Amino acid sequence: MKILVLNKFCPLHPMAGGAEKNLLELFSRIGATDEVTLLSAMFPGAPRTETYRNIRIVRFGSPRSENVIRIHLMLPFLARKYAKTLGADVIVEYMSVLPFFTPLVCARMKRIVLVHHLNGTQFFGSQKLPYAVIGYLAEKLFLLLYKKETVVTVSDWMTKTLRAHGFTDVHKIPNGVDEALFSVPKKYAPEPTVLFLGRLEHRKGFDLFLKTYPLVKKLVPHVKYVAAGRQFRNYEIPEEIEMAGWVSEEKKRELLSRSWLFVAPSRIEGYGIGVIEANATGTFVIANDTEGLRESVKHGETGILTHCADAEMFARAIAEWLDVTKLAARESACRTWAKTHRWHESFQNMALRLHLYEL
Repeated sequence: MKILVLNKFCPLHPMAGGAEKNLLELFSRIGATDEVTLLSAMFPGAPRTETYRNIRIVRFGSPRSENVIRIHLMLPFLARKYAKTLGADVIVEYMSVLPFFTPLVCARMKRIVLVHHLNGTQFFGSQKLPYAVIGYLAEKLFLLLYKKETVVTVSDWMTKTLRAHGFTDVHKIPNGVDEALFSVPKKYAPEPTVLFLGRLEHRKGFDLFLKTYPLVKKLVPHVKYVAAGRQFRNYEIPEEIEMAGWVSEEKKRELLSRSWLFVAPSRIEGYGIGVIEANATGTFVIANDTEGLRESVKHGETGILTHCADAEMFARAIAEWLDVTKLAARESACRTWAKTHRWHESFQNMALRLHLYEL
């Protein structure tokens, strides 16, 4: 079977996140038996084409740019051309922020759309006004044009949301977790350590995390904050906060092993792969009480849900759980919950969904 995948970034892109992790884990496995081609954005230093873990990646745009905007303009037109050239049996569109409008440009092709979440008014908090308006309107068009599409989601809340909008062919295929994380030993750092791991941006609530630092510092004087991920805005960051930048998988495991708490203050989240990865290492989570995270966090068992927009409430939750005795008692529950998330099972469900088109 020949499968053409569309996503704004490939898994190797510097701005890759949860959607790209999902794509890699599912389609690297599918690519072991089927032919998978991914169309995505170019980035500095990347080759135009390469094969990575059974996925043939074809990149477009300027070699000196990350092509965030350009790829959304180019890919809808390139998709039709490549689908014909490759003889694709099915197109898989990852709607990661914006749609590529495949029902319009590839109307005669068999299609599946994977949706992590909708952004709604969150566009206006994370983007400049012109881009926010474009994103908001594009999402409204998605809700009108995609009702008859076969859609895959990663959460119950997104499944229910789409069905409420009149979508009829919606299927949940949950995220998995890297099984190597289960063997990471929990070694609490000497100082109470709080970890933020992900894009350092508004949508992920990095600003909300920063606001808690002086408040938690008053309650737990020796607290240490660590932020790992790529920064997308200029924030006023206290010098005491350790900025780890982008980290490798090995470094991520080390940070999770030593951290006392993992924080997930995202304003919106499809599900929260980072939360499950933290739990896989036995790390307790403090998360925002929002859709998506309400599914990935088992309140009181694997983490706590709180209103992260309230800096004092968020800070109190962090300070309250900087207690090794309490955290050690939750390690087993965290790992047990994480073990219910298996990429192999998700891959099997996606492969079945794709091969239904061969019948």
